[in-house]
Amino acid sequence: MSHTQSIQTSGLAAAFQVPALLAAVLLVGANAFVLSPILTEVALGLATRPSRVALAISAFGAATAVSALFLSAFIDRRPAGHVLGAAALLLALAQASSMLSQNWQWLCLSQAVAGVAVGVLLPGTYATAAATAPKGRAPARIGMVLTGWALSLVLVVPVAAYVAEHLGWRAVYALLAGLSALVAACLLATLRRVRSGQALRSSPIIALKLPGVASLLMVMFAFMTAFYGSFAFFGEGVRAAFSLTAHGTGMFVLAYGMGFGLAGVGLSLAAPRMSRGYIVGVLLTVAAVYIAFRPALATSPAALTVTFVWGVFNQLALNAFVVSLNQRAAEARGAVMGLSSAVTYAAVFAGPVVMSPLYAAFGFAAVATLAAAFVLAGALISWRAP
Repeated sequence: MSHTQSIQTSGLAAAFQVPALLAAVLLVGANAFVLSPILTEVALGLATRPSRVALAISAFGAATAVSALFLSAFIDRRPAGHVLGAAALLLALAQASSMLSQNWQWLCLSQAVAGVAVGVLLPGTYATAAATAPKGRAPARIGMVLTGWALSLVLVVPVAAYVAEHLGWRAVYALLAGLSALVAACLLATLRRVRSGQALRSSPIIALKLPGVASLLMVMFAFMTAFYGSFAFFGEGVRAAFSLTAHGTGMFVLAYGMGFGLAGVGLSLAAPRMSRGYIVGVLLTVAAVYIAFRPALATSPAALTVTFVWGVFNQLALNAFVVSLNQRAAEARGAVMGLSSAVTYAAVFAGPVVMSPLYAAFGFAAVATLAAAFVLAGALISWRAP
């Protein structure tokens, strides 16, 4: 290959880096969200109770947290294409195994393997997005990559529900396995020469000692606990408030996804400068949105509007966390993003546990109020952090 051809090939690979990274996040979101709406169908197929099938979601989350904590340092030691491509391929194998499950234990084990893959794939994707961004454009690039979460909510989950209804739930995991294998090939092709960090001895302990990282992770845990705790009961909350069907509840999820996704597109056009004041301002706005849910639940249009704004500012907050953590750990991005993912999936567990008794006793408005308190605590930590 000539020098000119080599440059053209390299340029072509760089052009497809963002779509490949966005697709990786979309896959993670799809695997995380897809089981809930088809829980009944899977339980019938495996001749068991939905509550047992739901344990697969817990297995996925727990394995993701452990994997992110202990395996993400490899992201800093090997080319990103090799690490992310291998993780996406392992995810494809786990999804194929999920498709072949003959009992709920098999499904749980398969989803635990998927969690191991995602514990490397998700932090590696965030770290690589920051590492490959042009100077000053990290918020924009990460904003576009984070849009994969919104696409998984508004595109993949409805398609999966349709496929499950017409072709069966096993076809859903077959489709996901095929997509994961395709994305694995794309990641390997576009990122084979990219390194996310330079630290040869990167580890979670070393990453945690970097200036500002521990306080940011505390803020992120408060924010994520508020989100996952409230989102777990959000569908039931609006359903009870407005006597909605499952389709009607889906409109609220769509509103959230649209707000999150459009904010990501906006960040790609006009990225903000990360500062203490910016992060605190975004968190205070998120807290105000949670408080606004109490009066907004009086009418459907008001609740839809607040849900859309919730999506917008959650994107801004998550983008700020990912960008700020990467700025503090340029040489150990993989390890720091691993800690971030571990904190996130700890909040996936903690949020519903904390909010469940509150929802049972007082309803979703009380859940949203406590979520606001968590976010305000995060804003205070962020303001007082050195």
